[in-house]
Amino acid sequence: MHKYSLLLGCVIAALLGSCVPCCADTVSRVDLRHEAPGPIDYFVVICARESEPWGTGHTFVVWVQQDKQSGQVHSQGFGFYPKIEKVIVRLFTGDGAVRDESTKSASIKPWLLTHRLIVQVDRAQFEEGLNVKDRWLGSGIDYHLLNRNCTHFGHAVMTAIQLGAPEPEFGERPATYLARLMALNLGRRPSAAEPVTATLVNGQR
Repeated sequence: MHKYSLLLGCVIAALLGSCVPCCADTVSRVDLRHEAPGPIDYFVVICARESEPWGTGHTFVVWVQQDKQSGQVHSQGFGFYPKIEKVIVRLFTGDGAVRDESTKSASIKPWLLTHRLIVQVDRAQFEEGLNVKDRWLGSGIDYHLLNRNCTHFGHAVMTAIQLGAPEPEFGERPATYLARLMALNLGRRPSAAEPVTATLVNGQR
């Protein structure tokens, strides 16, 4: 259990750039804040990783809050999956489900990360992103491997936080989409925020 917690901590450290990355992934930071800085920093991190042992890859989202005075950090990560994952590989479509990324072995392995878009937001934007997750959670939204998948979930969150991201193309892989997104000028200034302290994918420290 201790080893598992340490690995989770390494993942978030890699996600938010507070340590030397564990893999040669591509990182970009964006600041969407409109309000004056407050006592808590809010981040929404859009991630792409490789599949394990094989597959098209995966997009997931991590929400992070950091108290600047105490240093306490709370985070939670979620992604959209086929409800019955082994069957969906054959059928391409079926019921979808939002899953806690800390329960997915591939998502707690930082060396599988390929892209991280770290977006600093105001509290209202942060909560709008969480509202999207809550709407998708238990909503019965169908999963389709090519046109309603994990990247579409990430896009819905990005729309809610007003990132201005384009829609994923049909059948576009997560790494390809994140690379395309990072190459765009989203009309936002780069973030000058301090690195966020490492924590768990889901938990408190």
